Amino acid sequence: MKMGRRLLLRLTLGGCVLCPALATADPLQLGLPVACDLGRTCFIQSYVDIDPGPAVQDFACGSATYDNHDGTDFRLLSARDAATGVAVLATAAGTVKGVRDGMPDRFANAESRSLVANRECGNGVVIDHGGGWETQYCHMQSGSVKATVGQKVDKGTVLGAVGYSGLAEFAHLHLTVRHNGKAIDPFTGAERNASCQRDPSANPGLWDETVRPAHRYANGEIIAAGFTSALPDLKQAEVDGGIAPPTATSAQVVFFARMINLKAGDVVMLNVEGPGGFAAQSASKPLERNKATWIAYAGKRLKQSAWSPGTYAGTARVVRNGATVVEVSRSWTLSE
Repeated sequence: MKMGRRLLLRLTLGGCVLCPALATADPLQLGLPVACDLGRTCFIQSYVDIDPGPAVQDFACGSATYDNHDGTDFRLLSARDAATGVAVLATAAGTVKGVRDGMPDRFANAESRSLVANRECGNGVVIDHGGGWETQYCHMQSGSVKATVGQKVDKGTVLGAVGYSGLAEFAHLHLTVRHNGKAIDPFTGAERNASCQRDPSANPGLWDETVRPAHRYANGEIIAAGFTSALPDLKQAEVDGGIAPPTATSAQVVFFARMINLKAGDVVMLNVEGPGGFAAQSASKPLERNKATWIAYAGKRLKQSAWSPGTYAGTARVVRNGATVVEVSRSWTLSE
């Protein structure tokens, strides 16, 4: 009698012991949880923190995480991008175990932290994959959640859209993978207290063959760069990208670069050249501590009636221990 009740409970929660596709203790093979181009329209802001103490360490022995972070954050460039409806996808087949919707999208501040206490995940979905495996999807856009409790989903099923509900400082999806109730790092398939990997490509982790080629580990990344007529601001950039394209009579022309996961000691260098003798440079002092997000810019104010027509070119570099670890170039052309 007790055995029958346990079986019924497992079936009710979606862990069907008679369904071999779900009832397996083998590691999951996860697809990308966001319908985006990884490294171009979305980026990994934070990995799982595998350090058991107050220090931080990601799976690749880097610092692209924060203390006690139990998931992976896939970020968009701005809330404006999230407003277009970037889909959140089931990473593997399973049964929806829980959902929440209706929490507003708003960036976290001192006031909102208390409003989301015990609901920091915001709008989200939990999927039971059987064999003790489950995935949780957080910070989804208010009103976007399509999944329902008990629903069977396939890998790639649309669950809703990326947002910034709950405790979120930027538009992103937080994905947590668990096995038997314990958080698992999807980049290694191991629990959070495992050793880091000096070669992040040595272990495919839980990702399937569609994700592995797209992922390139980076502890320091330039996620956006270009020309603008306004001095960039990090908070505004999270709202709408912070870009106001320059014109022939803009009061200033500025080249900027937005970066994530910089390390203490990094130096950010910008160089801009253009027609009419246009030239501007900037070099930061070595950063005193790690920076989850950072913005740098260089430019000039207009001192004549209009900017000279032609192509303006800017280059941004992150220099670490004397070597360039990432570099991007962008241009802006002003027609005659």
